[in-house]
Amino acid sequence: MPNVSIVTCTYNRGALMKETIASVLAQRYQDFEYIIVDDGSDDDTASIVASFADKRIQYVFHPRTGGHLSVLRNFAEQYCQGRYVAYVDSDDLWEPTKLERQIEAMEASPQIGFSFTDIATFDDSGVLRPSLYQKQGSYSGNVFESMLRNELIICHTTLVIRRSCLQQIGPMDESLHSGDHDRVFFLSRFFDTFIVFEPLVRVRKHPGNSTGSNTLSLRLLKEHHQTLNKLLEQQLISRSDYKQAMTITSYSFGMQAMQMKEWSAARNYFKQCLLYQVLHPKAWYRLLTLLAK
Repeated sequence: MPNVSIVTCTYNRGALMKETIASVLAQRYQDFEYIIVDDGSDDDTASIVASFADKRIQYVFHPRTGGHLSVLRNFAEQYCQGRYVAYVDSDDLWEPTKLERQIEAMEASPQIGFSFTDIATFDDSGVLRPSLYQKQGSYSGNVFESMLRNELIICHTTLVIRRSCLQQIGPMDESLHSGDHDRVFFLSRFFDTFIVFEPLVRVRKHPGNSTGSNTLSLRLLKEHHQTLNKLLEQQLISRSDYKQAMTITSYSFGMQAMQMKEWSAARNYFKQCLLYQVLHPKAWYRLLTLLAK
């Protein structure tokens, strides 16, 4: 039985998928299986996968979901046999030491439930951003409070999760389109993490991906608040912590919506902030400025 199950969900990425698969197979840590779930592609994805003569690769075709990642990942995880589950998007690339660094740390510390790393972003012209965190070294501990305050971005394509922890928190919430943030929120509520502040994953920017689109960004902001509501309903956070988190994130999301020039969304988030903290001068200023437009 493999120690790690690697999962990729893809749709019509045949032109890019070859590099992704090659980066996985080039890992220094080799005790893994690789499960590729195809969300109804009609390009050459299947033949690209088949061109790799590696018995560890399992290709599974799934009827088109429209990119409903929570559904696809739940489906993929039914095939996972490893003690750990890792994820890589079908247009991203892993550095050769990526798995090795994370698995070694998790094997040495049973209290660590999941691990993630820094990323570098790139496109056909070269590196766009060499680091997300701009830190060095590593960190072991709990990040739940940082998650509550929306101070931490975790890229799903860097995650390694202990499968027993996944079994404890249950499958991804399929009412959410991606569910990435929701899953990490619940993991961080119960388990410690190991962070590698080194860009061990290269995230590709290209016309065919949705990363960075306004639609995706606004959906992720909405899902963050849906997760906070779930945590409160399940009594996993106090009402005061919930109120504080909603105040902080509503203002932050309003600012992000302004940067995207999504004026209606920005107004709604500033109004929401004021529902939880009526005497919030910055929210009042931003809201009145937008209402004057």
